[in-house]
Amino acid sequence: MCTISFQEEEIAFMLCTHRITIVISIMLLVNTVLPSLLSSNDLYIVVTFPYLYEDMKSIACPGDVVIDLIKPGIDPHEYQLTPSDVNILRKANIIISTAHTHFELNIRKLVERDELNSILVEVPYINGVKVFKNPSTDTENYHGILFYPENYIVFLNNLKHILSSLKPQCSKVYEENVNKLILRLQKIIELNSSLNKIAVLDSPVIQYIAEWLGLNVSQILMSEEEVPIVPKDIERVEKILDNYSDSIVVVTNGSKAFQYLINLASKYRREILLLPNPLLSSSIISMLENIASSLNTSTRVRDVHTTTNILPQLDVITIATIIPTMLIVAFLVIKIFKIKRS
Repeated sequence: MCTISFQEEEIAFMLCTHRITIVISIMLLVNTVLPSLLSSNDLYIVVTFPYLYEDMKSIACPGDVVIDLIKPGIDPHEYQLTPSDVNILRKANIIISTAHTHFELNIRKLVERDELNSILVEVPYINGVKVFKNPSTDTENYHGILFYPENYIVFLNNLKHILSSLKPQCSKVYEENVNKLILRLQKIIELNSSLNKIAVLDSPVIQYIAEWLGLNVSQILMSEEEVPIVPKDIERVEKILDNYSDSIVVVTNGSKAFQYLINLASKYRREILLLPNPLLSSSIISMLENIASSLNTSTRVRDVHTTTNILPQLDVITIATIIPTMLIVAFLVIKIFKIKRS
């Protein structure tokens, strides 16, 4: 029979306690250090235009950071990179760019010079993205490419693979979130009924929205954001409105060409479609849903602006009727007032 002394029992107990301590330490290491190591893999995503901000946030995995370099309402075509912008870009894992403004071209140069260690996603150059030509310049229009729903779907599928490659542990999250957005976009495409009209636009920013709505964009009054409107531009637009009775004027509230086109639409008694300004939006998909649902509730073209409208839902004929009527009423009131005084 084998006997164990008290001293041997004490040594065995100490060894057992030591092993338990090691196991607990390993568990603590897994629960504290490992999550911090994983969180260091969180992605820093910078978007150059504000209309991508909310949508990118809805795709992101917990811990990821999304930054909009330019806030809604700021004109990106006049924007210049600041030192603080460059510091933000240096943190970025991914930079999403429309690749057409001055500051975006500077970002590309920083990446090419290896001053930024980021993946630069330039929307116009993604395989499968459709780029329309600006009819007024006969050059490719890089403004608002993602407001064409099919282009947005191509972009989202491309982005999903990039995100998953950088943060594999969140690949399922990215997949699910992207698929949710794509489902919404497919519903938008189904909601839309083609307007099938010849259109003149105020700005190239809304060409992709107009094309999605089934409009045949024949002329853009302000051919480029930085180019002033000249008499020859107005003549071309006027010729289209005069020659085509089914033509329509498409404008965004506050654009430089807004008043020119409103006046021409009134002159030739053409319908007006007032769209939200994409540069004031923080979500492409929400803006497209608003346009699709608004147009879908009525067979006639109507105002789908999301904020206070300068022109409420009145067509040109109504406007042309109201203004003379108001003048006549005002004249009669003044006449009656003079008669009473005499």
